[in-house]
This record gives sequence, structure tokens and C-alpha cells, in this order.
Amino acid sequence: MSNTDAEVPLVEKGVDDNGIKTGDWAAPIFGCADTVIPNAFMSFICPCVTMSQILTRLGFAKYVTGLVATFGVTVFFIIASIIDATWLNVLAAIAAIVLVGFKWYLRFKVRTLFGIPGTCLDDGACSVFCSCCSLAQIATHVESYTPGACSFDAKATLPGYRL
Repeated sequence: MSNTDAEVPLVEKGVDDNGIKTGDWAAPIFGCADTVIPNAFMSFICPCVTMSQILTRLGFAKYVTGLVATFGVTVFFIIASIIDATWLNVLAAIAAIVLVGFKWYLRFKVRTLFGIPGTCLDDGACSVFCSCCSLAQIATHVESYTPGACSFDAKATLPGYRL
């Protein structure tokens, strides 16, 4: 089932009760350059932290749980690249596909929650071909970081947006 513009609930452009922009992305896909610290830096260097902050902000997971899970996957990828074992490489490939699929789902969910036009295919392309930029765009949209401050803490969960 594909998700087209017609299937996204019509939401007026503006802001919701939490002050989050609705009806359009708060930043373009390559908008991470607007706030290099911390958005671009954290999305490219520490994507585990960015992902955990987003998951916490949306009520999907507690910060420590998200951080341990995403960091664990990162450590697994490092170990799999060092050890030359076919079975481990297969597991790493499967884990990579699952991770990209999860980022795709997360982007789709944020887009539909905030009534942002686009398609499921757009979400997939951004998640596959520019994963870090997509993560930064989501982080900007849900305001999961404080511009200019490189913080490893998570902001409070948005009321009414539990995935």
C-alpha cells in the first residue's frame, strides 16, 4: 500500500499545540547545514544519539533504551567488518536492511503525524540514499535538539505524539 499526498491527513500549515510545524517540513532534506552544531555533526558522527533523541521525543522509546539499541547495532557493524566470517556478514547485511527500514518507517510516521506532503517512496529514497540528512531533517522537525548546543541529553516527549 503506497502513501500519496491524497492519503496524508489534511493539516493546515502552521504549528500544533506543541509548537511543532505542521503541513510542511521545518527544514529541507539538506537543511542540516543550517545548524551544523549539533544537528549535522551529531547526525553524521553520532547518529545513535540523534536517533535516540528523536525516538524519545516521539515517545517511541526511552532515551537509554534507544541509545543502547542503536549503539549496539553500531558496535555489531564494527565487529562484523573486522571479523571475516560469511555468516556474520550476512547478519550485518540483514541488520543494515532492518535499520534502513526502521529509518524509513520513522520518516513516514513523522511525515504522516504532522501532515507533511510526500510519498512513502520519497521517505524510502531519503532513508536509503541520504540517511544522515534524513535523520537530521526529522530531528529538526521534532525539535529534538537545542541549536548551538552539542548535548547528549534528550528533550521531553511531545504530548500526544506517541508512536
